[in-house]
Amino acid sequence: MSDTLTMAKQPIVDLNNNTIGYEFFYRDDQGNRNFTDPRFATSSVLVNILNQVGVDNSIGDAKAFINISGDLLLTDIMANLPKDLFVFELSADIHMGNKEIANLEQLHKKGYIFALDNARFDENYMSNFGPVLPFIRYVKFDTVQTDIEGLYEHITLFASKILIAQKIEFQEVFDAYKDLGFQYFQGYFIADIHTTEQNRLDPKHLGVIRIFNMLQSAYRIDDITKEFERHNELTLQLLQYVKSIPGFDKSGTPSIQEIIKRVGTEKLMQWLMLIIYSRSSRTVETTKNQYSILIQNRIDTMLGILDKITVDNKETLVGQARLVALLSLMEDIYDVELSKTLKDYDLDSAVEGALIGRDGILGNLLAIAITIEDGNFATMQELLEKLNLKVEDIEDILNKSLDASKA
Repeated sequence: MSDTLTMAKQPIVDLNNNTIGYEFFYRDDQGNRNFTDPRFATSSVLVNILNQVGVDNSIGDAKAFINISGDLLLTDIMANLPKDLFVFELSADIHMGNKEIANLEQLHKKGYIFALDNARFDENYMSNFGPVLPFIRYVKFDTVQTDIEGLYEHITLFASKILIAQKIEFQEVFDAYKDLGFQYFQGYFIADIHTTEQNRLDPKHLGVIRIFNMLQSAYRIDDITKEFERHNELTLQLLQYVKSIPGFDKSGTPSIQEIIKRVGTEKLMQWLMLIIYSRSSRTVETTKNQYSILIQNRIDTMLGILDKITVDNKETLVGQARLVALLSLMEDIYDVELSKTLKDYDLDSAVEGALIGRDGILGNLLAIAITIEDGNFATMQELLEKLNLKVEDIEDILNKSLDASKA
């Protein structure tokens, strides 16, 4: 599995060329768009946006238009996705049976937004999608495949809907759909599909399954937290994900355990199921990603030094140190500025102080870990003295760190 992911999106604009949203497209590890399982493709795109790239870097203030499959519509995953971020596009080949219609209606009542993709006006299409029109906000027409003369005659079928013309490649096509009353436009005449690459960190598949089963079996929060601690990649994805949850209580966030509590069992299970569907977890042991090594090494260093000193509230500090280590690396891994991270999480003062000014014991631990990674042993010795430690006291930690750097 590649250490990078490819994200592809194309803007959707209004008549004044303001971007109102982006349609996101599936791309594999090689940047190709081929797939055989629509549920897998949709899940992969959602995991990339929510867990890897992050909402701010992928969507911004716009909306993400995402194609969904019929079987995903029948899962509980949909109801646990942040409704304010997405417009879910129903492809023309989805069969709208009684269950699909009922689920769509319930999601619509909860505020989820839907679009018809590659809409048509023939009898078979309208028979299938006619019952769900009351739950649809956007209707997208493929300008390459649509008979515009027929559209003139049948446009009233989609009265009160927001109309989007896609695959626009020429000025004349843009003008024709504009004259028909279309409000939004997409295609190479407007803008190319934009692709970007970013670091990816994928958890172990068995770890994802294990935590899912633990949640399903109502394990104690302490046990679930310990399992998360064995899977730093998954924990880092969780930190990305919680930023997208509307109304999520981030006030004074002190530890990963508290974040797990606040997300809740049901939402965590559906989030893990999305990762399983996306197949974005490693099913076999492979060479570890360089960032996976760096994360584990930084955590081990900070906790190892903490274990060697006498201090009050050590159990609390262990949880905080782990959170500091993970958050301190988000800038390198996900290209998220530290100031933005602090704003997103509203952190506990001890955690925030450690990240900003290397304040307190947590700040000192982080600073020591970074000096070891940089090979700055003179500064490391000065920092150790503040904790009444010598180099000899942490030789085991140094040796482990050097071994990890060679891995």
